[in-house]
Amino acid sequence: MHVLHIVGWYPNHLKPFETPFIERHVRALDPLCTNTVWHIDVRQGRRWGLHRRSLRADRTLVLTTPLRRWLLLEWLATALVLWAWATRPRSMRCDVIDFHIPYPNCARLDLLRRVMRRPMVITEHWSIYRLGLKSGARGLDRIRRIFHQGVPLIVVSRALADDILDFAGPPHPPVHQVANAVDTALFSPDGSAREPGRFFAIATWRYPKRPVLLVETIALLRARGRDARLRIAGGGDELPAIREAIVRSGMQDHVTLIGQAAPEAAAAEMRRAHALLHASDYETFSAVCTEALCCGTPVVASHVGGIREYLTPALGTPVARNSAEEWAGAIDRDWDRLLALRPEALAEAIRPLVDARLVAERYVAALRTVAAGPKPARP
Repeated sequence: MHVLHIVGWYPNHLKPFETPFIERHVRALDPLCTNTVWHIDVRQGRRWGLHRRSLRADRTLVLTTPLRRWLLLEWLATALVLWAWATRPRSMRCDVIDFHIPYPNCARLDLLRRVMRRPMVITEHWSIYRLGLKSGARGLDRIRRIFHQGVPLIVVSRALADDILDFAGPPHPPVHQVANAVDTALFSPDGSAREPGRFFAIATWRYPKRPVLLVETIALLRARGRDARLRIAGGGDELPAIREAIVRSGMQDHVTLIGQAAPEAAAAEMRRAHALLHASDYETFSAVCTEALCCGTPVVASHVGGIREYLTPALGTPVARNSAEEWAGAIDRDWDRLLALRPEALAEAIRPLVDARLVAERYVAALRTVAAGPKPARP
């Protein structure tokens, strides 16, 4: 089967570490499908620019624009998708088109279906439906219409499916659930000794992540007499706030910012950690939590969204409330229990959900269902 993936977010030369979980989702299919990836995105910026250099996509069209009206951005995104389609190699086969992150690329989905005339599916990862779309905002009906046209939907968790269906309302599309994929050859136990008190956190630090809470938690743990240290990897808009919190709490010697971490470095950090810490107001899945579990490292995480569907006390510590006091108390209480959890048992427990080969089988089964469905009529 030949799949064309049109992705709104993907690693690129402007942001090399952007949404690696989407790339892993796509690449998991490589043994089972022929994949073509187009990175098409319209982004607000200070000036006009078209970025076509690609790191790993087969084609990249990232348009930056000073325009602020979302209706105009939607039409620009539609125009880019149609232009890419019109200028594709005529020898390119395409059995199904998979749109990852459908807004704004799919804001004119009815037009795309009439022109492209291929079976389509939407794969969504974004938490915006729970956190960022206010019910009274103008233009939301254009987003809701994306999900009213019968195009099947693939989501990474039941929580995300509920968020989208609640936001869009009926009629509901067919829904398939396919978890994020983890490279379990890379993220796996290797016999490394976990170091008591050494915690690790990694993310693109922006809302709804809560990195400042983690710094405050380390300060409280140390005040309780625990030799707690935290290593934080990743970039993002919250980095200045993290630095300010480190200084304010006097944690300069105990909280270390290590910058962006390649997957190999992140896996090594996870294996050495007492636990992975992940504080967030919401998550549709959290790939980093499952990567840590695949490494045999327990997870302490906010009990929200898709995390609730797999994180149990047997795999770490779900934290019910996002306050430093709650977090410090939970880690202090479970300090020894977390260290006693066996790496191999943690990895074996999470692997059936996220192993890339198993994810690919579920993913391709959904795509084959879409490809075998009714063919779009010619206009």
